[in-house]
Amino acid sequence: MELVVTLALLGILAAIGTPVLLGNIRAAKNADAQNTLKTIYLMQKNYFAENYCYYVNAGKADNTASINQLLLGSADPTHGPITVGATNDFYFYILPGAVGSTGSCTGIHANDYTAYAQSRTDNTLVYSINQLNVKTGFQ
Repeated sequence: MELVVTLALLGILAAIGTPVLLGNIRAAKNADAQNTLKTIYLMQKNYFAENYCYYVNAGKADNTASINQLLLGSADPTHGPITVGATNDFYFYILPGAVGSTGSCTGIHANDYTAYAQSRTDNTLVYSINQLNVKTGFQ
């Protein structure tokens, strides 16, 4: 009888604890994506100081490896500061802002930008930050 009561209590604790644990894991992954965007913002400031333009990507695809190499200075873009591939719940890309690419800022350069973190599993979950440190989606 004591064994049945013990198993019942363990079942109740597991039923309560699992959703809480999964919610905490999701919150940690979201915070990691937001922190990565803050890192991109800071590195864009350095990039602008050296190039007088911001680094941008072409399109809304997974450009994490390019960001690792061309913005964050990683020698191996697949093993840079940002985790590349399906093991990261988010992928990252940087698009030109409203002013876009004009004058000497063309190609992978722009006068302004917005950096995005897009969830791989939930298309509605997107965080962004721009050159003015204006954030959307952050909690």
